[in-house]
Amino acid sequence: MFKWIAGGLATFFAGRYLLRLNKAAETITSRISIVLHKVALSGLELKAIVRLQNPNPIALNLQYPFVKITYKGNTLGTTEVRNEIIHLPENSEQNFELKIQSSGWLSLIQILGTEIVTRIRSGENIVLNITATTTSRINNIPYEQVDQIQLSI
Repeated sequence: MFKWIAGGLATFFAGRYLLRLNKAAETITSRISIVLHKVALSGLELKAIVRLQNPNPIALNLQYPFVKITYKGNTLGTTEVRNEIIHLPENSEQNFELKIQSSGWLSLIQILGTEIVTRIRSGENIVLNITATTTSRINNIPYEQVDQIQLSI
């Protein structure tokens, strides 16, 4: 009889803990900003600044964030993929500065068009409406956030 009670209590507390982890993974927030690092001979060099905030009283383990930048459905660039787990303490936040590996000029001409690329290379100010998708795993639960950003070049 004691084994049944102990097993029931262990199941109850394990289930409660897993539900709290699931809720914590759903309430985490991320903010992203994309800035132009420089215009180089190889193409555009962009930088993503990702701020992950954990407003929960539970510490979380998350996979290093991956960011994909698209313009009208075409990929402009991505960050590198890292198989690294980061510990995010309770009620805290962490900032990541990620280098975006952008396409070369030939790919940018196909994605943005010759007019926009010519204006960028001549030094004119351009504003692009891009989509930034941040992907990670929080306590082995997939996390994805899509943001619409105006990128000034």
